[in-house]
Amino acid sequence: MLLDLLRWMGEGDKMVLLTDSWERPVFRNAILDAAVEEGRLSVQPSCSIMRASGRFDPEAFLRSLIQEVTLSSEEGHTHTVLVWEADWAASSEEDSRSVAEFGAHLSLARLPGEPTIVVQYGTRAFSPRQTEMHRRSNQLVLEAGALTRNFWVVSTQSFDRRMSARMAEVAGNIGQSGR
Repeated sequence: MLLDLLRWMGEGDKMVLLTDSWERPVFRNAILDAAVEEGRLSVQPSCSIMRASGRFDPEAFLRSLIQEVTLSSEEGHTHTVLVWEADWAASSEEDSRSVAEFGAHLSLARLPGEPTIVVQYGTRAFSPRQTEMHRRSNQLVLEAGALTRNFWVVSTQSFDRRMSARMAEVAGNIGQSGR
């Protein structure tokens, strides 16, 4: 999937991959290594970023995503593709539910820089119930080579108001901290 995304991305785009499995042999590929060397692919640990406070912290994770998009833009990239994995959430019902809810909200949010966001779930790590919850919480689901669209009905007025306030608060806190 990462190779397909890299091929799909524009010449000036950057992918930020949050994974705890980078050292696995599946990632050992000359194209991925070249993308890292060119600065088109940045790899960071998923669990330590998403669970910086010891549990899943949506606000801290959102700040991290916005910082990555901002940094990518400052580096001169035209678009950012954020790919994150959350297999670590399978071990906790609370984390699994929180990650699914965050992913659903994130897919409707208008993030600065309008990044493309791709979430990967290793279905073997999750229980069947958790897997189904994650399937339903994402607008697009790619599974076994088939892409399916979940259609949602959302009151965009109330969602936009709540997310706009949240984004403004997070962006303000980033500006004050100086990154």
